[in-house]
Amino acid sequence: MDSLQSVALVLLSAVVFLVVITVLVAVHELGHYWVARLCGMKVDAFAVMMGGKRETDLSGTLQRPLAPGSLVWLAGLASLALVLVGNAVRAVPAYLAGLALLGIVLPVWIGSRLGALYHLRPGQWAKTLSISWLAALGLLFLATRFQHLQPSQLLAILGMASAVGLLVIYYSPVLGKPEDAPMGEGSVSVAGQQVPVRFRPLWSRRNAEGTEFSLLLLPLGGFAAIRGMHPKPDGSETRIPGGFYSKPPLLRLLTLLAGPAFSILFGVALFAGLYSFVGVYKPSNEPVVTALLPDKPAARAGLQPGDRFVSVNGQPVGTFYDVLRVVRDSPGRPVKVTVQRAGRLLNLEIVPEPSPGPVPVLGPDLMPTSETRVQAQMGVPIPRVLSRLGPGQALREAALAPVAMVSGLLGIVRQPSRASEEVGGPGTIAMFAFEATKEGIVGILALAAGLSISLGIMNLLPIPPLDGGQMLVAFVELLRRGQRLSIQVQNLVANVGFVLVLLLVFSVLAVDVGRIVGKKQQPAEAAERATQSKVERPAPAR
Repeated sequence: MDSLQSVALVLLSAVVFLVVITVLVAVHELGHYWVARLCGMKVDAFAVMMGGKRETDLSGTLQRPLAPGSLVWLAGLASLALVLVGNAVRAVPAYLAGLALLGIVLPVWIGSRLGALYHLRPGQWAKTLSISWLAALGLLFLATRFQHLQPSQLLAILGMASAVGLLVIYYSPVLGKPEDAPMGEGSVSVAGQQVPVRFRPLWSRRNAEGTEFSLLLLPLGGFAAIRGMHPKPDGSETRIPGGFYSKPPLLRLLTLLAGPAFSILFGVALFAGLYSFVGVYKPSNEPVVTALLPDKPAARAGLQPGDRFVSVNGQPVGTFYDVLRVVRDSPGRPVKVTVQRAGRLLNLEIVPEPSPGPVPVLGPDLMPTSETRVQAQMGVPIPRVLSRLGPGQALREAALAPVAMVSGLLGIVRQPSRASEEVGGPGTIAMFAFEATKEGIVGILALAAGLSISLGIMNLLPIPPLDGGQMLVAFVELLRRGQRLSIQVQNLVANVGFVLVLLLVFSVLAVDVGRIVGKKQQPAEAAERATQSKVERPAPAR
């Protein structure tokens, strides 16, 4: 029963993850859409989710029919059942066999079917899968050096890579189409002849302005396709009626800024609502032990929840900060504490341990200051109380969340070693989604708020093809009084940006892989630092 409940929670958290990401990207793209329309630009399509379903039936182009697709589904369900049963009864060989079938054997079978259906060159589909697996192995090596790697973890990572490879193969007919070709239109080569292939949304509707609103297939992301956003060697993009580059740099700058602005404002609005209707945990300066971290100095010394600090090293204390400022400067040195428990005084001796790395120094109000350094910790979280805020105060408090995130990002720039603990990609977000799902709707909304602000801030980075990189180009052209940069400079900027984004994505995925395979031993501490603006979060331990 517990195993089934765990599987149900994982599936529910996966749905939460996909829905949250889809909604946040839709809000981001909605900003681009609305401001583009206000600036007189034409938007050809506004889509929720990505991809599409192949509408063209290619079975008539085959020399011999493929095996029924129902067999693939049956094989997939049988493999999944083998994984679940093997995990439930702790039958490791069956569990690993199911993972291998799901992550390797079944993708090879599906890849071969797609290769035959699309008349791909011999080995082309296999090459795509192989590149996906090699990329996954490269990430594994970068993250773990293949140390302490379990077979199940290896198969799970390869299975994720297989899913990416299969998506590339499935959409291969449209991946090489010209930039100005209609969306979802592609072709395959059959006996030297180009056969059109069309991918269509699950649902679509076109408004009076000609924008196609659609619901696509893959529950990840979305887009607003503004007309004429692709620079041409002859500069003809500036002459497209209603096109992006036909407008002055200032209007382009505003259109690009709108997406990140909508993301940040949406996150702030969510936080403000949560702070007003649910509340926000604030540090309490009461010198009381509300919780203990297991196997930490305070727990080992015999401290218990409910104990009230009376003195530390003979000095009377009236606030939790009085305890903190003595303890944090005593790494490895005994600290004598007197606590009140059930009406009587107890004398204990605690030997604080140094923090694993630099952590923010807290001020008398128990809020982080700009200083960070290694400090002694005894394993007692700072007391926190849940307080509902008035609308004005909630909005002011929520508006500080983007400031805190930017401050954290600058801190990582100053101390790059913190990046491995404080950044993350889809894997880290999925772990946060799992924890948020256990907390219910409040945790999910808090996660969405933090991710929305993060999405807006990351898109402001001055790196093409992110919004910030394109904004930088528009700003330069604004300084040049509307004169376009040469196509050579634009291509150079785009290529450099692409490489930087690729390196960023690869690095973030490496961090994710390291966490997934268990290299990072303190995920809770990393999550706490990465979600400072969350409504309900564990207090930092001191």
